[in-house]
Amino acid sequence: TMHRRWLEIQHLSEELGKDLDALIQQGEGPSLEFKSSLRWDVAQARVNKTLEHVILKTLAGFLNHAGGSLLIGVADDGAIFGLEHDYRTLKRADRDGFEQALMTAVANQLGTDICRCLHVIFQVIDGKEICRVVVSPAERPVFVQVGNEPKLYVRTGGGTRELNVQEAMDYVASRWSKK
Repeated sequence: TMHRRWLEIQHLSEELGKDLDALIQQGEGPSLEFKSSLRWDVAQARVNKTLEHVILKTLAGFLNHAGGSLLIGVADDGAIFGLEHDYRTLKRADRDGFEQALMTAVANQLGTDICRCLHVIFQVIDGKEICRVVVSPAERPVFVQVGNEPKLYVRTGGGTRELNVQEAMDYVASRWSKK
């Protein structure tokens, strides 16, 4: 347990030591993903709570693999979108309300125990707030409920991919096997 906590602290320290501008310029990859918003649909200019599901899939992919960072408020091309629109959709229209909405979605869909694997940091870039979620690898498989079906997602390259049943069984056996 002590060794695991030490590894988590090391991972978090390394992630926090990375310059945000440099991260965004490097672009998305195996351990970095951008999402424009948590629930504000940029294309339709309205609230779209199904976008939360996209965030949860990405987080599950990181949790099931080697961890990583999710930047919310940053478009796929690295443009800074900010959290202003998301804030307006919340009962509490600020950082605390945003973090509470995100962590509630995680607890409800991925499991309350998973919340400790996520470290939420708010940073300002170009005068706009973004949310940086530093994700540590989970100690158990993390499934996302899609309707009545649990789905297993992992990071592969610069994306998050759903595994079919056989792939999921093999992956779980190799990733979380007691050696």
